[in-house]
Parts: sequence; structure tokens; C-alpha cells
Amino acid sequence: MPKTENRRPTPAIRHATAALRQDALNSSDGALIGSEDELVARYSVSRPTLRQAAALVAQEQLLIIRRGVGGGYLARRPSSRATAHMAAIFLQSRGAGLEEIIRSVEPIRVELACEAAQAITPEGQCEIQAFLDDERGREDDESYYRSFLKGERQFGEIMGRISGNRVLSLFLDILYDLAATLTPDRDIYIGRPDRVAEYRARRNRLAEAIGCGDEELAYISARRCAELGTRWMMEDLAKTGIPVKLTRKSKQSPEPIAAAVGARGFKVRAKLDETLKAPTGRSARAKLVGS
Repeated sequence: MPKTENRRPTPAIRHATAALRQDALNSSDGALIGSEDELVARYSVSRPTLRQAAALVAQEQLLIIRRGVGGGYLARRPSSRATAHMAAIFLQSRGAGLEEIIRSVEPIRVELACEAAQAITPEGQCEIQAFLDDERGREDDESYYRSFLKGERQFGEIMGRISGNRVLSLFLDILYDLAATLTPDRDIYIGRPDRVAEYRARRNRLAEAIGCGDEELAYISARRCAELGTRWMMEDLAKTGIPVKLTRKSKQSPEPIAAAVGARGFKVRAKLDETLKAPTGRSARAKLVGS
């Protein structure tokens, strides 16, 4: 059997790929970059070289190739959903599992919640209210699990839009897509409508905090939601005897989380962490989100 060589693109292909990629990024979605004849002349390359370069840029979801009369090379913008899906497949192939998902979702959601509360606008408040109204309509939905997942992803998208943090929003999408690959026996919500109801109630309180622009309450509420996921994961794994590796010193210790959500260092978070550690005398806001 002949040996297969792992070919690397030639300098001409790399040059054409870089130029075509840049032209695609500089163009609006759906705009015509040029015909094949025009681009061959513009980049000073052969037709086969241009086609190989175009295939590489199309794989990056930055290009649409339209053949035939009136065709050409059109700019495209990759969707966050497709990007998240591919990243989730990569993580799945590396063996990422439930423990890593829960540990990673927590700091991302906490930071997104705080940024969204800070950046809330009247339009954002309307979006939050519409989400909460929709959630109330789902309370008696028999397909509770599917509607819960839909609401969870929708809420993540809302936080991303309001906060304006596209990077954290994409990371959250990746983790949601990765969570969707879990087998039913590893999912902490399948077959547990009681957990879905409890988590949904706390998530909706988080939404209310963001809608009010209350960053302190948003921080506490996001932490409380995350603690539920960790607790349920520990309970389920304890029944199976599967060892759990947590990076925190203790799941009750908030300091590593405060560091993970960013080095903005505003004093309110340190104050809230002290409040959460205290066994008694919690603030009125902490009482609002429950223990």
C-alpha cells in the first residue's frame, strides 16, 4: 500500500488563502468578493491555486462559492451555533465530561450575569420580562425536560446580548452543546422534574435580578444556581462510586470562584463572599435567593 503524504499548502496557496480570507472579513455578509477570473487576476495566482485556497476559506465558514452564470465568491459570517458545535465535538473527542462542564459553566455564567446586570437597558428589561412571561407558560409543560433545555439556552443568549460579551457567550454555547452529548445516565436533570423545577425557579430569580440591574443579587443568584448543579452531580456520582476530581479546596469556599469570574476586583464581591460564608446574619438579598 503506498504511503500517504500529509501535504501542506504551498506558499502560493497560503498567500491566496490569506488574501481571500481578509477580503471576506472586510466584506459584509453575502457581499460579492469577486468572480473567479477577477480573483485570479487580483491575487496573481492560477485557477487551481485559487480554488484550493477558496476551499480552505469555505471550511472556515467565511466564504460561499456560487458556480454558474452570475456566480462568484461571496463573503459569509460563521454562526456562533456552528462554531460552538465544532468546539463541543473537539472537547468530546478529548473526553471532556460532566465534571468539567459544571466547573466551567459556573464562572462564565456568574460573570455574564454580573455584566448583564451592569449593562441592562430598557430594551434588555423588556427582553428579560418576555423571557419570564414565556417561562411561566412552560410551568405545566409535559415535555418539561425539552422546554427546560430550550429556556436554559435562550437565557444564556439573552445574557450574552445584554452584557455585550461575545467571547463568554460563545464559551457558554460551547458548553451547552457539549452537555447535549452526555448520555442520559450522566445528565443530572433527565427523569428529575423536581430538580428542573428547583433550578428553573432559581434561574428565573437570577433573570429578575438582571432585569432590575442589581449586580449584587445577580452575583448571588448565579452562584446559587451553580451550587445546585455541583451538589446534584456529587449526589449522583456518590451513588455510582465514580470518583470526582474538583479543583476547588472545598465546594463551600467562594474564593476560587471569585478569582475565576475575573479580576475586576470590585469590593462588593468580596463583601458578598464574606456574607455567603457566614452561617448567620445573611443580607436581605441573600435571603431573597434562598439557601
